[in-house]
Amino acid sequence: MAEIRSVLTEAIAKGGSTIDDYRHVNGLSGLFQNEFFVYGRVGEPCRRCSHLIRQRTIGGRSTFWCPRCQA
Repeated sequence: MAEIRSVLTEAIAKGGSTIDDYRHVNGLSGLFQNEFFVYGRVGEPCRRCSHLIRQRTIGGRSTFWCPRCQA
C-alpha cells in the first residue's frame, strides 16, 4: 500500500501521464509517462534487467511487459 501511495504522489507531482493528446487546462502535458518502466517501450531494454520489453494486444488493448521481471 505504501508503494502505491508513493507512486501516486509522484505522478501527481509530475502532472500525471500524457498519453496521446491529453493536456491540462493550461495546455501543458504531464511528465509522469517519462517514468514508465514498460508501457510504450516495446523492443527497448527493461530498466531493471535490460531484457527487451514485449507487447501483445489483448481485447483491443496493448499490454507491455518484461519477460524476465514479470514472468
